[in-house]
Amino acid sequence: MRFRIQHLQWLGGIVAAAACVALGGLSLQTNFADHARFQRGTEQLARFHSVLVAAHAISAERGPANGAMGGAEEKQPMLTAALASKRAETDSRIAAMEASFAGERGRFAEIDALQSDMLSRLAAGRRAVDAVIALPSVERSGTPIRTAIEAMFAAADASATLRDRLGREIVAGTPQVATHVLLNSIAGNLREETGRLGSYVVMQLSADPDQRRRLEVQFVATRARLELMWRALASYAGAVLPDIGVDEAITAVERDYFATALPYAESVIRETSLGTAPDADAFTRVYVPGMRPVELLRERIATTSRATMEALRHQALMLALASLLLTAVAIGAIVVIAVIFRDGLFHPLLHAHRQIVQIARGDLSDPPPIRNISAEVRTMFASLDLLREQQRQRLQLEEDQRLMSEALRHLSETDMLTGLLNRRALTEAAERALYESDRHGAPVSAILFDIDHFKAINDGHGHAVGDLVLKTIAHSLRAVAGADVAFARHGGEEFLILLADAPKDAAIALAERLRLAIEAMTVDTMPGLRVTSSFGVATRTAGAMMSWEELVARADRRLYRAKQEGRNRVCGSDEQPAAPRAATAETTWFPQMAKAAR
Repeated sequence: MRFRIQHLQWLGGIVAAAACVALGGLSLQTNFADHARFQRGTEQLARFHSVLVAAHAISAERGPANGAMGGAEEKQPMLTAALASKRAETDSRIAAMEASFAGERGRFAEIDALQSDMLSRLAAGRRAVDAVIALPSVERSGTPIRTAIEAMFAAADASATLRDRLGREIVAGTPQVATHVLLNSIAGNLREETGRLGSYVVMQLSADPDQRRRLEVQFVATRARLELMWRALASYAGAVLPDIGVDEAITAVERDYFATALPYAESVIRETSLGTAPDADAFTRVYVPGMRPVELLRERIATTSRATMEALRHQALMLALASLLLTAVAIGAIVVIAVIFRDGLFHPLLHAHRQIVQIARGDLSDPPPIRNISAEVRTMFASLDLLREQQRQRLQLEEDQRLMSEALRHLSETDMLTGLLNRRALTEAAERALYESDRHGAPVSAILFDIDHFKAINDGHGHAVGDLVLKTIAHSLRAVAGADVAFARHGGEEFLILLADAPKDAAIALAERLRLAIEAMTVDTMPGLRVTSSFGVATRTAGAMMSWEELVARADRRLYRAKQEGRNRVCGSDEQPAAPRAATAETTWFPQMAKAAR
């Protein structure tokens, strides 16, 4: 019997050791694989950064080019020298980019073609700039300057295309750097758009009145793109890259560019029509320093991305070494215990075996304490606890990834401006509500409303005020409608509310409360602005052969009726009013014209 127990002890030791080797080997393999991936990601981010730097250099070359083309004659030697220095710097950045991809880029014919196109467009842009500089100062205006700047735009666009193509290659080979590549790309685009906005101002300074109108449209469109990119970058850069330097760089961009340089560019646009605007060189010397924080933000994001990837690589290496060490310690402890303390440690070894099997099966709960064991055995169990904690951390990382996916899904269902549901998300909620309505016999109502004379608000106060009105309405009405109500921005200035299990009278009552809330609402920075809205309410009874689109269309018709009857009211019926008012220019519009009048 004693002989069999000893053999069972050895067998238990062998099984425990094999399990330790299996778990340690699996952990070691995983950590070394992570280390290799993060190492690859670090190298790829460095290559991608060289592309960003080259693209930025091409974009930044427009500053001295604009100054040289639009500066005074007496400053021409100094401006031309500054342009030559900037071009040399650009060529150096491009050479560094080519060197970083020397061993890989040749594998992709498309990338080679894009690089050739970028260099060709850059050369063409420089020739166009030199042609303008060669003209007498009195002839450097209008079309020649615009043509040269647009040629440099084409070079910047070609570099952006090359950057995006290389970015896709990097993400395809190293998916874990996708978020960093995206943030770096947005930061690069933000820098390009700030430079492009300044170039539009330079073109305005020498353009004729017809060209100025077209350039003003391009200026406004570029500013809108800047706002969108800035909101995305400011929202997510600090979360993805939790670094105080990134937060400080974001604050500097907000202060020095969006609060200082951008308003200055807008003021120069206004002064152009009055004939009091500065020349291109004077504008550039004031505007370009305001772009510096944008460049610093791009560099900070790139540096922090590489540092983050390097930290992950180092962490994976340390975890691999820890796994190797812990596995060796566990096996050594098992061998020593089996050889020296066979009978006295047999029971603890059985417990150790059960714990290892539990970890292998994914059960990471803390085991019950084992009493009366030696210090050596206690060390072994501590090692198992450390291995268990490591597995818990791995599961926690997987949970964090799941939560991040949920957050991205939420973003895909949310309107960026107002924070409400977007049209697609509300449609999905409506389909579920109609299904539940037919199952339980409950009515479903839709409230569609828009802002009266919203075009006049945009035209009279600017699109920034219009956006503020939309955000204020979304914020104010969310509390009135209730947290459980599906509330979405339907498009433009239209909002749509889905009310599940809501009869017509309740929907009309809620619409009236919302109308009164909008009428009483005040808009920040515009306390004298009065905003009203018109509402259309439609209800679908359970089992009715009516789709969500038909229900919304009915609410839309009633919204038109509310508009025709004088605006700032709720219409919940298709019936004509009992005492129609006298026909006016507003109420006699054709239905297809009503939406344009909103």
